[in-house]
Amino acid sequence: MNGRLKVLILTKKFADKMPKHQHKYDMITAIEAEADVRYWHQDGHIDDILGALDFTPDFIFHYDIEWHHAFAPKISGLPSVSIPTGCYVLDVHYAPQIRKAYFNKTGKPDLIFSASKYPFLKAFPDCESRFVWLPFGINPEIIKDYGLPKKYRYSLAGLLDPRYPFRQEALNQMKGEEGFVHFSHPGHTTPQRPGLFINEKYASALNQSMMSFTCGSKLQIPVAKFFELPGCRTLMLAESNRDIEELGFRDGVNFVACTKDNLKAKALHYANEAEEREAITQAGYAFIHQQHTNEVRAKQFVDTVKRYIASK
Repeated sequence: MNGRLKVLILTKKFADKMPKHQHKYDMITAIEAEADVRYWHQDGHIDDILGALDFTPDFIFHYDIEWHHAFAPKISGLPSVSIPTGCYVLDVHYAPQIRKAYFNKTGKPDLIFSASKYPFLKAFPDCESRFVWLPFGINPEIIKDYGLPKKYRYSLAGLLDPRYPFRQEALNQMKGEEGFVHFSHPGHTTPQRPGLFINEKYASALNQSMMSFTCGSKLQIPVAKFFELPGCRTLMLAESNRDIEELGFRDGVNFVACTKDNLKAKALHYANEAEEREAITQAGYAFIHQQHTNEVRAKQFVDTVKRYIASK
């Protein structure tokens, strides 16, 4: 197609009530640099919404319906609209039957963008022809090198529950080591308040960590921390998975792959090998800021939509 893409994005202003999820909203608004964007935040019928707009979109993007529409409004009439549509999928484990009904009946998106690849295709193999991989990106205004001294030798941030056995094992093995700190999860729905461990406060803590542990849960998804840790110029020690390997993460090059059996040994090794540690840390930082920013994701999104429209 010729000219600038016009996109209607159906999403709630979820970061206002759930500031922990600001990074997701930043990824949405980054599309504005590549396309003409209008937003719709309330429930409604798509015909009424289109009638209220000051432009006719080329593409309608309905953000994720998961967790009882925590992120996106309830929109009816999408299957009958003549404009191409797409949606986003964050957590593939959310209510599979509701997902399938949305994919095939209540929403019927032409394109299904997902933050994960192999976990999505495992959960919804029948949707492969509509699948588009759109992993998380970083906002380089937040996820960056703040130039802070490395106050913590080892850190662990995020949820600790049975879904994240690697993280729990990292805590169990490292909690007695000098220089280890665990940053508790701030809560998905915790309202904004001074000192909340999000955004700059969170990124600064990562930047002050010589190295930090993470994983993609039992589902082996490319969670945001895979991009945030190296993006804050921290050596990432992580349980690897197919998604991050396909995205360009290389063990010993831009991060350190670990298992529950060797995570402590690798942490102690890199604590004592400054030159090797710095080389991987710097490579990881450059890799994220060159290939995995929200700006890169916005271009990928718009290019995909334009190709789809051209194919029709």
